[in-house]
Amino acid sequence: MIYAKAKIRGGTMKKVNIILLLIAVFTLFVSGCSSTIFEPVSEIELTNLQTGENTVMAGNSQLGDVILKAIKTRDKTDDDISNFTVYELKLKKSTQEDYYKLSFDLENRKAYVSQEDNNYVVSADSAEKLFSDENFYYIYIDHTLYGAYLDYNEDRLNPEIKYDWTYRDIEGHFTKKEGTIKGADEDAIKISENDNLDIVYERVPDSQVVKAYSQGSLVGTGTNIQDILNSLTADGEYLVESKAQWRQKEDSQPYGYQTLTFSVNVDRPAKAAIVTRENYPGNILIVSVENLNEGETLSLETDAVKTETTEYEHKGKRVFICPIDLYAQPGDYDVNIIVNKGTNSEYLIASPFEVKSKSFKTQYLTISEEMNETNNDNAAIYEFAQLVKPARTESVPEKLWEGTFSMPVEGELTTDFAEIRYVNNEQSSSRHSGLDLAVPRGTEIKAPNNGVVKFAMEGLLSPGNTVVIDHGMGLFTSYYHMDTIAVKKGQKVSKGEVIGTVGTTGFSTGPHLHYAVSIFNTYVNPYQTLSGIID
Repeated sequence: MIYAKAKIRGGTMKKVNIILLLIAVFTLFVSGCSSTIFEPVSEIELTNLQTGENTVMAGNSQLGDVILKAIKTRDKTDDDISNFTVYELKLKKSTQEDYYKLSFDLENRKAYVSQEDNNYVVSADSAEKLFSDENFYYIYIDHTLYGAYLDYNEDRLNPEIKYDWTYRDIEGHFTKKEGTIKGADEDAIKISENDNLDIVYERVPDSQVVKAYSQGSLVGTGTNIQDILNSLTADGEYLVESKAQWRQKEDSQPYGYQTLTFSVNVDRPAKAAIVTRENYPGNILIVSVENLNEGETLSLETDAVKTETTEYEHKGKRVFICPIDLYAQPGDYDVNIIVNKGTNSEYLIASPFEVKSKSFKTQYLTISEEMNETNNDNAAIYEFAQLVKPARTESVPEKLWEGTFSMPVEGELTTDFAEIRYVNNEQSSSRHSGLDLAVPRGTEIKAPNNGVVKFAMEGLLSPGNTVVIDHGMGLFTSYYHMDTIAVKKGQKVSKGEVIGTVGTTGFSTGPHLHYAVSIFNTYVNPYQTLSGIID
């Protein structure tokens, strides 16, 4: 019996010792954690997760006290709070930061605190104080502000929303607030061919105005976003604003404005267009290409143009100014624009056009054998090739001329462009390159448009005293057989400025001006520049 009692006493002592040990361990734990669990909150950061608006307050402030009390006076709940307005709370302490989420159910006047995966309902008293605080005004706006999103090819996008909204607060007062709801989709929306974009509102607005801006300038306005986008033919990034408003009655003042703002990157396939309509042999063919991305290259191919062509930038488009071959047969042709030739992104744009039939005059000229031999002398041919032609191989890359061209002199047309010429009953190897205008010697020659003098020289064997003017973008005018020259190489000239006088120098049978227009060294019909076709 004594042995048995001793055994029981020994077991009791062990239990007591274990309890004392647990108490000691808990005391140490509490002592060690007192600086974190029970330490005061120095600062509270409040963030609206929808708008991104941020408020920082002291832990002992009036709102801080309300928030901390709400966190403490809570009960675990299984309520669905997924659709409520949510704020993030960050409680800053000296050694750590605690994170919570604060949600509001406006209809049932409930507030919730969440931490990790656990949700807690806040006491009614604390919830009412939160509802009354101005920092939570957005919960009322969220209750009335209509949802909106973009339908982009049946995908839902959420851009940034700016609002100017009137709402009824907890006391029944109407209050107006402005703000921004930061969207989930910040990148520019890419719009290419056949893309569709529409704005979908929770409630259809009573009116809507859509505006598009490019680099701060208004470029389009209307009531339908797709119509605005279709009107944006130039590639680039645009800022789109769609302002909607709602009324309680048809004749009442709006109670809310909502503006969706988002960027649209328009990137449509390149398009080519034949600008010229009267496409005869020897005429100027103009092709424009638009909707090109930066860095994309172009090349032009057509059987109607035998010389190499060059592209230029003009009014946001790429432009080819091409001479239709003088010997091109009438019929249908294609202009093939090759984009990014030789790369993986190469593609072809074909534009059809017609070269129309045209008959040219024939001229029979009788001159002395001495003059004929001089004109056909190798020295004259070599001189022209070495001096005049090089002046027309490089051009100013921008357009220098303005509007239509004028005739440099007013005189009798003795030889037309592209006339077939027989000299002493032998057909000339080439067509007449310009217009021969017969006027008295000494008549002033005036620049037909703005440009830069590329060549000015006296005493040439065939063209005589010669001037060449560069009007930019590969367009040149040339003046042969002049009496005097009043300009020099490199000089800028304006339309109507005197560049010299009419003479009969070089291969000439009488006072006249040989006036020629060329795309680089390929001659074209000078009358086209008078028509305004390239203004």
